Amino acid sequence: MRGLRSRSDSVAMPLNSAVETEKAQALLQTFSTASLLASAGLGTFCILAEGILSSPFIQQHAWLRAILDNSVHAVIALWSWAIVIGLRKKSDFYEVLLAGFLASAIDLDHFYMAGSLSLN
Repeated sequence: MRGLRSRSDSVAMPLNSAVETEKAQALLQTFSTASLLASAGLGTFCILAEGILSSPFIQQHAWLRAILDNSVHAVIALWSWAIVIGLRKKSDFYEVLLAGFLASAIDLDHFYMAGSLSLN
């Protein structure tokens, strides 16, 4: 089967209609009700977390602020990646956990660059 050829490609490459259909369906899923609700929930979480993290009590306790800030980074990464991939299979769940872990671990570079574990 020769397949279709794209006019925009300078090199004639066959287009696989099944792949194009799958891409179109994936794009349409990003506008699903569940995805929009999850995105709205994530936005609400971010606003609430910012309010909590900027409270005077949290600001007075450096370690509590650092732990909560790091946890918020992890939750935002978990939630964001879950929205992006849609959590359709078990391996997707592991990807989401990895995203949260990496978002949390990236804060460690601050301590490395400062050359200290001190929060001051």
